[in-house]
Amino acid sequence: MIIGGILGFMLVYWWVMVIGSLVGGVIVAILTLSAPKIVSREPESLSSLRASMIISAISIILAGLGVFIGTAEILSYAFGLPLIADSIVMGAVILTALIIIFQWLFSPYLINLMYKAHPPKTQEEIDIQKSLENVAKKSNIKVPKLRIAEVNIPNAFSYGSPLTGNFVAVTRGIINIMPQDELEAVLGHEVGHLRHRDVTFILALSLIPLAVYYLGQILIWNGILGGGSSGERNQVSGNVLLLIVGIVLIAAGVLFRFLVAHFNRLREYYADANSAIVTRDPKKLQRALARLEVMYDSSARLRRQAKNSSTAQMLFIIAPLVEIQGGFFFSIDSPHTRIHIDDIDDVVEELKNKETDPREEIIATHPPTPKRLRFLDNLARKLEYLY
Repeated sequence: MIIGGILGFMLVYWWVMVIGSLVGGVIVAILTLSAPKIVSREPESLSSLRASMIISAISIILAGLGVFIGTAEILSYAFGLPLIADSIVMGAVILTALIIIFQWLFSPYLINLMYKAHPPKTQEEIDIQKSLENVAKKSNIKVPKLRIAEVNIPNAFSYGSPLTGNFVAVTRGIINIMPQDELEAVLGHEVGHLRHRDVTFILALSLIPLAVYYLGQILIWNGILGGGSSGERNQVSGNVLLLIVGIVLIAAGVLFRFLVAHFNRLREYYADANSAIVTRDPKKLQRALARLEVMYDSSARLRRQAKNSSTAQMLFIIAPLVEIQGGFFFSIDSPHTRIHIDDIDDVVEELKNKETDPREEIIATHPPTPKRLRFLDNLARKLEYLY
């Protein structure tokens, strides 16, 4: 009897999750098909970029509040007790906030361990430290700690928390392929993330899709376990309502994830702008981005491993594939060989003219490299009036 009940419960829950996944899949498909109309061009200026970020953040927050308030109203009808409804919604938000805060505080320790990150030791690494100090000073922030990540993938990322302070990490792969001036531009980008408090902003906005998802899970469990209306006559209809609302919330969580990814893409442009301003030469970052693009394009093994990986790619300066997650554990085909490029400026110009696929961009946390290069061109025209 007990085993039969458990199996029945698991079967019902499995079907509910399948339906929720199908609804989420439909939303993803609709957004992907509509991507050419949704995805906009690269920002024309810093002012337009800032306006887009403000509008995006406010839209996500207001939409999130609308979902939470609307869910509380529906639950008040289902339970017949507004206090219980409000407690369920607030409980989901508080649980999510605690998870995010815990991740924020302690993730730097895990990152340093996972990527074998260590302070600079060799003269080459000490020179990188000096470049970091230079761009941090020009960005008017406290100099973050430099870490060398013993990973062969060519990339860089910034991270930190109140417990650990801020870090900027460069991988062994990027040190092996990047000239010093271009690496300094990459550091300017990473310092830009710290200057603009991007980790804080992204984690704060990520609270909404994660809380919506957990709230959906809670409602599905309550619906299955019979936590609906207290009246016997309305109990079945109340449970069905909880199941429906839970599935809709899971689908809404998928939609919010796309919105947060869009906001993250805008922050990447903003970090690019910081690099251009502190180095006074946007071409340096353009060359660095183009060099990284060539590196990924030239390595079938790198692309294959990037596709199969599932760790947090959004830390990186460039996303090797248009996937919200993926990307740390790579080993490029020739990790200790500096790839020779006859004229990196020719590569930059070629990439600027390359068409991008909106269907790929809409699911990515980083803008496509061609659009970033064109944005830096737009910014360079503005910077000419400053210097």
